[in-house]
Amino acid sequence: MIKNSFFWAFVCCGFLFSSQTWVAQHGEKVWYEKDFYRFFPKNEWSKVEDFGEKTKIFDSFLKQNVAAQRALSLGLQHDGSVDKKLTARHNMLMVNEYYMRHFLSSLIPPSSLFFCGQNLKKALFVKHILLKHNEKQGSSQVASMIKDSLLVGGDFKTLAFNFSEDPGVGQNGGELGWLTIGKTVPAFQTAVFNLCVGCVDVVETEFGFHVVKVDSLRPSIYVDLPQEEYDDFVFRFASAYIEEPLKDLAAQHDSLLVASAGVLFDDAVLYDIVADLDAALKDKGGRRKDVDVLAILKENARAVVRYESNFLSPAWFAHKIERSLHRSVFYASFEEIKKDFMTVLLRDIAYKKGLALGLNLSFSFLSQYNPVRLGVLEKAFFKNLVSSVPLPTKEDVEAYFLANKKQQDLQVAYRSIETVLLQKKQEEAKKSFLLSVEKREFVSVNEEWFNE
Repeated sequence: MIKNSFFWAFVCCGFLFSSQTWVAQHGEKVWYEKDFYRFFPKNEWSKVEDFGEKTKIFDSFLKQNVAAQRALSLGLQHDGSVDKKLTARHNMLMVNEYYMRHFLSSLIPPSSLFFCGQNLKKALFVKHILLKHNEKQGSSQVASMIKDSLLVGGDFKTLAFNFSEDPGVGQNGGELGWLTIGKTVPAFQTAVFNLCVGCVDVVETEFGFHVVKVDSLRPSIYVDLPQEEYDDFVFRFASAYIEEPLKDLAAQHDSLLVASAGVLFDDAVLYDIVADLDAALKDKGGRRKDVDVLAILKENARAVVRYESNFLSPAWFAHKIERSLHRSVFYASFEEIKKDFMTVLLRDIAYKKGLALGLNLSFSFLSQYNPVRLGVLEKAFFKNLVSSVPLPTKEDVEAYFLANKKQQDLQVAYRSIETVLLQKKQEEAKKSFLLSVEKREFVSVNEEWFNE
């Protein structure tokens, strides 16, 4: 019954934490509590008592952010491969955000949003006795009998051991422990969060009949969240209350998007592209991996689709595929290429609508994109760092050759030795940077905040 729950700017809009307490500084760049708590949740940080563990976590935060800041100062965000990665991930997350925030929001019952918003700050200690659906054994009647027994003072654990069909009852005696919104199926969740402390009731879910009791109440881990982050969790948990099949609803929504954009394919052009690909495949001896699909698309200047009063050629699709996380495949049939081109168009439509709705500035989008951006910039910095390491000198290679008494001739071994020494120097350069961060050589840390 229990189920699993579910940054573009470095200086963001103050949407996470109202506090502007600084935690670290590198040059003119200052990081605040809100920046660190995006990296490591505040409620988890408060639980870390070991100084060494705290230092390790904070050092990881500094290493990533300082590396990313160095990348920005070097202009690496404008490098072709880095820009492509950032753009592709930004656009894909925008498409996801459109469907998550715009499409799903039209399906979530307002009452579910209100319910989750009212109860997310609570944690309930819940006990239950599960009786699986069984008409012959009268599960419903047995559940009512157990409820009556509890109301007149019956021992919950004894009744759980005797009647519960929950596999874990032998270990927990019917105690589910502390539950928050988002931890159980909607039907069970709604029932228990509408119960008062000490109250008992019978709840029916897909798993059977549950005799439930709320033993106690305390604040949840969400109680101190800033409003926008709190609302984000409320939205996510409320989406579990959508009852209609999402796959069918999404297909209907996509059809409306395509119709509103005036999409109309020239099927004859699509058939011709498939024929061109088939000819190229034969020329390559049937090896699909050797066929440059994108090159063939780029060479075709014919209009293949009308889209928002524009006429697009296959080259437009090749460009979109190249600049995205979308991966083209070999199109062996008309159905395959039309489906793939339609997917590219739908993503473009959703991206534009997301921008028009301002979803690129939302808390939800930024909280997903910023870690991605940091990671891409961090990798770009280290790639630039190691690639900037000069080749070993001739003297270095000769010294290594003599010290290791290589049996080959120096001329034969030169390149392999040079490679070994270069890799060693590159690793040392990376370690030197990381160590300098740990030693706070060019980073100032708010020790008062850190030691709180």
